[in-house]
Amino acid sequence: MYICQINTIIIRVKKFINYIIILTSAVYMSNCANISKSLSGGPKDTIAPVVLKEIPKYDETNVNVKQIEITFNEYVKIKDRKTFIVSPPLKSPPSISTRGKRVIAQFDSVLNPNTTYLFDFGNAIVDLNEGNPLGDYRLRFSTGDIIDSLHLSGCARHAFTFDSIKNMKVLLYKNDIDSLPFTTPPDAVAFVSEKGFFVVDALKNQPYRVITVEDKNNNNLYDAGEMVGFLDSMIIPVTFGSDTMTVGDYERDSTSTFDYLPLVRIFKENINKQYLVEYKREQERKVVLYFAQHYPEIHSIDFFNSDSVALDSDKIITEKSFFCDTLTYWFANDSVPSKMYAKIVYTKPDSTGNEVPTDAILKFKDFVKQNDAGRKAKKGENEEKNEIPKLQIATRVNETLVMETGFNLVFNAPLTKIDYTKINLYKMDEEGKNPKKISFEITADTNNLCNYIFNTDKWESGLVYDAEFLAGAFSDIYNLENDSVRKKIQTPNIDKFSTIKLDFTNVECNYMVQLIRNKKTVQTKHTNSNGILTISFVEPDTYSIKIIEDKNSNKHWDTGSLKERRQPERVKLYKLDDGKTTIKFRQGWENVLPVDVKKLFDE
Repeated sequence: MYICQINTIIIRVKKFINYIIILTSAVYMSNCANISKSLSGGPKDTIAPVVLKEIPKYDETNVNVKQIEITFNEYVKIKDRKTFIVSPPLKSPPSISTRGKRVIAQFDSVLNPNTTYLFDFGNAIVDLNEGNPLGDYRLRFSTGDIIDSLHLSGCARHAFTFDSIKNMKVLLYKNDIDSLPFTTPPDAVAFVSEKGFFVVDALKNQPYRVITVEDKNNNNLYDAGEMVGFLDSMIIPVTFGSDTMTVGDYERDSTSTFDYLPLVRIFKENINKQYLVEYKREQERKVVLYFAQHYPEIHSIDFFNSDSVALDSDKIITEKSFFCDTLTYWFANDSVPSKMYAKIVYTKPDSTGNEVPTDAILKFKDFVKQNDAGRKAKKGENEEKNEIPKLQIATRVNETLVMETGFNLVFNAPLTKIDYTKINLYKMDEEGKNPKKISFEITADTNNLCNYIFNTDKWESGLVYDAEFLAGAFSDIYNLENDSVRKKIQTPNIDKFSTIKLDFTNVECNYMVQLIRNKKTVQTKHTNSNGILTISFVEPDTYSIKIIEDKNSNKHWDTGSLKERRQPERVKLYKLDDGKTTIKFRQGWENVLPVDVKKLFDE
């Protein structure tokens, strides 16, 4: 008994000791874990590197060096060399490297005398571990006695879309000679930010010519095919803000519109030289010519069969695209040869670049004459059948705008005859019954002879119309006729839409007006006089209104030319009194908006 009690006590003591050991180990391990966590964690480093030393010093004068050196309080690296730029540019770009806590920019080019240089690193320098950017770091010094410290700031936006364009530079020139941007490096250069701002520093107190270029090959010149923009007059830089003013000073101010900054309108020149790109015979009775430039100068064109007999020009229908750079010739002749060619005389540049009349022979591929009698029956059919081809009609209806524009009738070839006695348009009552015949008109689209516009001045809101085209109503140049076709059209209920009335004043030329929703044009109108311009059937939503100057009345926005110093046609967004350029239109609203175009375009 006594021994059993002793054993029991010993067992309990051992269990207690084991418990203490386990508990002590757990506490120890927990403490180790906490120590380990403390050693590897802590707040993340978000502080940018700090400059401790600069060689040469910022704004140091009489500098004569082959490299610059910046020392930081921590190890750094170069993240994005593309944001580094030197103004004025050196003949050979500097090489940038890091050595521990130093950044070194070495260059072989000899620095110009009495010149203020700006080494702008942008966001190129970051700390080694966390990648925190130094941001907007610039080192300025002079090879002479004076530091040029004036600034020139501005905005650069696409002339039509108002978007900023990536990878743009701004080039400044002290002289106003037209050839400089094509041949000579600028007197000062800076990047245009992704938001479209630029600041050029280290400038003298004198006028500068301002040009922005896309500079795809990074040669600090303007090359054909690059995006470009320019200011009409030379600009004198100013003392504005601090001596270290940067693009970031503008981009951090999100409350300002910066309307006081000069705006450079970016565009792409139409630089194609005039020549005949391609020609082909697409159908038996259709020949198409494609030119590289708008509005080619065609002196003459004549078509011949294989025996060099000219085809009757009175039976050839000419179709011109909107810019006349695509010419289509349709042959309505009773007989079209399977083999033909053309002689053309048109203006194109010669080897010296001068535009002169040029003769050319255009040989087209052969076409086997179509068999209007039809085709033979397929194998397995009981008897041979002849199927006469029919003229196909496609109807394209935008029911939202049908009361404004009518609808389109689309054919495969131009028509030679319209029999109006076989065409009818009926208007139904509010219940869709009791059809009533009403008048209509059909007009050819001058830019597409296969497209015709069907319209009436009898449209009424919220009703059903029935357009009837009986067999033989249309005949085309292939002597094909249509089968019977019907098309029902439902006009929109105007009460479900908004109406915009633009009250134009001080109109001096033609203007295009575009209604924009989600960056897409939903309606386009034109005006050339003072008064009300109405935009109907506007679906309830938020819109902007773009007003485009159309001085040459071609109903198209025209780009500019740097060589000719011709700006692109001006484009403005309509602004409310509070400066907003977006307007929310509601169902059933009729809005009258005053548009003083002189005031709008002078802003």
